[in-house]
Amino acid sequence: MKYNVVVATHHKTGTVWMDGVFKAIARDMGFEYLDFSSHSGRLADALRKPFILFNHDSNFREYEHVLSRQDVRVLHVVRDPRDVLISAMHYHKKSAESWLHEPIPGYDNATYQRRLRALPTKFDQYLFEMEHSTAGTLRDLLNWRYGRPNCFEARYEELRQDAQLKYWRRISAFLGFDESEQKICGWRFWQNSLFGGLGRVGNKHVRSGEVAQWKREFTKDLGCAFLVRFPDALHSLGYEIDNSWILRLVQANSMELFAELKRLAASQLEVVSVLARYSSLALNHMPYGSSSILGEVEARPIARSV
Repeated sequence: MKYNVVVATHHKTGTVWMDGVFKAIARDMGFEYLDFSSHSGRLADALRKPFILFNHDSNFREYEHVLSRQDVRVLHVVRDPRDVLISAMHYHKKSAESWLHEPIPGYDNATYQRRLRALPTKFDQYLFEMEHSTAGTLRDLLNWRYGRPNCFEARYEELRQDAQLKYWRRISAFLGFDESEQKICGWRFWQNSLFGGLGRVGNKHVRSGEVAQWKREFTKDLGCAFLVRFPDALHSLGYEIDNSWILRLVQANSMELFAELKRLAASQLEVVSVLARYSSLALNHMPYGSSSILGEVEARPIARSV
């Protein structure tokens, strides 16, 4: 391994998947595997020897400088924010993770999971997610410092459909693994993927792992609610070149779309400017342009190393 490796993910962007892959790679190759959350108090010494450092929320706090080291290559995994929302909501309704079962001040000491499950409709549950846990996840996705020359910005969608391992070979080569090591990387990636070994044995952490679930799950109301709360997320991350996706989803005319956004924004005066933007969108699709924080945007999401 030519470089030390840092793997940075976000909640519901393939965290458990990448953890399993790189933990196995480190074990096979005899490298130190460091989980940021559990080693944070002991990282200073551990980062002096060959390592693979894994961080499940991409927040490195006082160790942010590690990402700029000359002997480090970084893999950062992103996912379509709409699918992050869908995956998170369903996961939080059933997961046994401890934080979901701790009383929340201000909610009559109800837990996050109990509060979520008590909501009457799926739409209400998605709204709750957008205003709580998933809001933080998307904020972290958008605040990540893109454009590092030593970082491969990978898309979950490309990884999930990489049954031939072509994309994965690009990643492992970028991270500095030699040819023999890349074979090990390929085997461990396949073994831990839903299209490979994991699909045969299953994983209770994974509900489906499908890409573009939002096309099936998003309703008119949900799409508009998402735009009000995260108006620039999809363009910034390169998942849409403009907001015409909402028109294909809801099949609405401009007046209908404006009325829906106005209803959603009635109690949120800070998003009044969004209404003007999206009421005209229905007439002309109002393209943002052709660039995003991940670089040039094509008709479908792309991933690249920069």
